[in-house]
Amino acid sequence: MKVLFIGGTGIISAACAREAVRRGIEVHLLNRGRHPERTPEGATWFRADINDGEQVLKTIGKRTYDCVVDWVAFTPDQAHRDVDLFTSRTEHYIFISSASVYQKPPEHWVISEEMPVGNPFWRYARDKIACEKVLLDAHDAGDFPVTIVRPSHTYSDGWVPTPIGSRDFTIAQRMLDGQAVISPGDGQALWTLTHSEDFARGFTDLMGNPGAVGEVFHITSDEARTWDAFYRIIGEALGVEPLITHIPSGFVNKVSPILGQGLLGDKAYSMVFDNSRIRRLVPGFKALIPFHEGIRRSLAWFKKSEDRKMVDRERNREIEKVLEDWGKRMGEKRIEN
Repeated sequence: MKVLFIGGTGIISAACAREAVRRGIEVHLLNRGRHPERTPEGATWFRADINDGEQVLKTIGKRTYDCVVDWVAFTPDQAHRDVDLFTSRTEHYIFISSASVYQKPPEHWVISEEMPVGNPFWRYARDKIACEKVLLDAHDAGDFPVTIVRPSHTYSDGWVPTPIGSRDFTIAQRMLDGQAVISPGDGQALWTLTHSEDFARGFTDLMGNPGAVGEVFHITSDEARTWDAFYRIIGEALGVEPLITHIPSGFVNKVSPILGQGLLGDKAYSMVFDNSRIRRLVPGFKALIPFHEGIRRSLAWFKKSEDRKMVDRERNREIEKVLEDWGKRMGEKRIEN
């Protein structure tokens, strides 16, 4: 099987590229070359900007693919672009959407693919919903063999996944420094974190699979814990006791939309995923990396070099602003009482 990844060097896509190569699949990556070090040995890399259709067609020439996966399409215009580019060039197209598309607030904490979509809080999710419609309409018209995949909060080395930031060392450094971290609401919402290698094991079996065409899937771990529990696991791996401050998500959003839109649009609610659909098509799928193991692997990656321990100063300022305003509000309430 020959597959083309648009992107292929991101947090999830790099793991999927490695897994596909490991299975003997011919993998081509098309991207701008910002992270050549993430291209797995054995994969073929093409430098091109997917937003430049002429450049893409010139780069891939007359090649056709058993499967094309776009990891970097975020807007309906980009979805239309992919339909135009790949309708006659692939037997199977997979769009990487997001589990944030599910209705917020959710109507039930157990999430299946049949649940309604709709997210008034987060533009990112609304754009993904619009992309899905473009692609499924093209499929229904008989022109485009599409599958929709909706990852949810997937992490790997170099990530410390929390409700208010995951891509760097910011929250881990706060915990090490004895600074407070924000847990939405009362900290008891159930959430699911999935290691990228676990996602890749399920995803790779979807590529080129005729049973996946026209379907929607999420691929997640079955491990569900509260946000407070995840914080404690991170703290244990760091060797510290986290200083957790519970703050309503609505308050966070009011003070800092930068932090709040990802809470109200995704992480503030209990969401545990029913993986029955992926298991019907991929019976052997099972997440194998529990969070206590995955976070230790990620922290070990950071420890290899101090340069990796990047702190997002803007996010840190936003966190401090929310904590300060919340402290003032709590002080005012105590005075009123």
